[in-house]
Amino acid sequence: MRLRSIVSIGVSGAGLDDALGSQADAVLLTLADASRPIDVLRREVTAALGRTATHEVTALVAVNHPRTRLLRDDLDAILSPLVKGVFLPHAVEPQDVRDLAVLLREFELQRDIEPGDVVIFPVIDTARGLLKAAEIASAAPRVGGLVLHSARYARDIGARDEQKGDRLAFARGQVVAVSRALGQSPLAVSDGLELVHLAQYGFAGAILPNDRMAPAANAAFAPAATTLDHARAAASAYDAARAEGAWVARVGDQVIDAAAARKARHILGE
Repeated sequence: MRLRSIVSIGVSGAGLDDALGSQADAVLLTLADASRPIDVLRREVTAALGRTATHEVTALVAVNHPRTRLLRDDLDAILSPLVKGVFLPHAVEPQDVRDLAVLLREFELQRDIEPGDVVIFPVIDTARGLLKAAEIASAAPRVGGLVLHSARYARDIGARDEQKGDRLAFARGQVVAVSRALGQSPLAVSDGLELVHLAQYGFAGAILPNDRMAPAANAAFAPAATTLDHARAAASAYDAARAEGAWVARVGDQVIDAAAARKARHILGE
C-alpha cells in the first residue's frame, strides 16, 4: 500500500471530490471528532467510502479510541472491503492496538474480508505513547506504521510545534526508527511545508491538509534511484543466497539477512 500523500478530509467532507480526482495516494476520513454527532459522522463516512469505490485512491478512516466505547459501533458502521486502513488516535499502550485488532478480525470474519487485510496506523501524539512506541508498533502483525502528530505531541510536552529543527527531533527519530526496524512505513501529520525534510528524516509519507500538496509529497517521498538500485540488489542477492542454502547474503560490505530483504522488498513495493 503506497501512502506517500494522504489527504485529510474534515468532518464536513469538504475537499473529498477534489482529493479523489487528484494525485493523492489516499484519503483519510474521520470518525474521531466530537464536534459532530457520531451517528451523523458514521453515515457521512459510509457514504464517502462508497464514492471512493470508482477511484484509484486508498480509503483510510480515523476511528475512535477503544476507551471511548465508540469503537465497536464505528467499525460496525464503516468496515467493508473499501477500508484499507484505520488510524488509531492517542495510542498510548500496546493494549489499545490489540483491542482494535481483535474487533477488526471479528468484523473481517463476519464480512468476508481477508483477516488482517485492514492495516492499523497508531497515532503517536503524547510522551506516553512515544515512550512505548516500540511496544505499540509491535502489538499486532497488522500494524502498518506509526504516525507522528507533532502538533499534539508538542502540546502534550509543553513545546512549540515544528516539523523541522531540533525541538522535536527525538520524537521524529523514534517514530522513524521503530517503524523502519519493524519493516513498517512511518508517517507524519504535515502542514505540507516541510515535506522534503520529513522525507530526508526517514518518513514514508505525510497526512496533508489538502490535495494541492499531493504532487509535492509524491515527489518528496519517492525513493531515490540509488535507493531502488540497492534494494533490487539486496533482494536479488538474498534470493540467490537462500537458493544455495545460505541464510544471509552480502552486497559489498553489507550483510543482507531476512529482515534486510523484507525492507528491500518494501521499498520496491513488493
